[in-house]
Amino acid sequence: MKKFLSGLFVAGFVLVMSVALSAGTLEDQGKVWLGAKKEPAAVNVAGTWDSEFGVLRLAQSEGSREVTGSGGGYELTGVVSGKQLYLLFATHHGNVDYCAVVTSEDNTSLTGQYHNRVTRLRFGSGLCQEKGRKMYMRKKN
Repeated sequence: MKKFLSGLFVAGFVLVMSVALSAGTLEDQGKVWLGAKKEPAAVNVAGTWDSEFGVLRLAQSEGSREVTGSGGGYELTGVVSGKQLYLLFATHHGNVDYCAVVTSEDNTSLTGQYHNRVTRLRFGSGLCQEKGRKMYMRKKN
């Protein structure tokens, strides 16, 4: 009986921790966050960029708002709304680790912030934390 209770306790603990640490996913919270950005794209961000995450490769079809890419060990999904790029950094399993909002200064640079995802342990709401860190992207030739 004691072994059964110990096993049940461990299983319950693992279940609680997995729920507490679960990340927002690209399929649920990520698509909602990106879908709220409605302006037509005023810039095209396709290309290779240097950033805090290393080299990022972004693709954006002409006239489209949707952006995809890769870099820094992440799969990138985003939208351009006006002159702003809203970008999600997701693992290969679809969990979002970071959100970035950067603004086009010119055709060769984007500046703004990136934010860690909210975890249930931080008792936040939404996809990403309010407090961010500076992000600067420079287009490579």
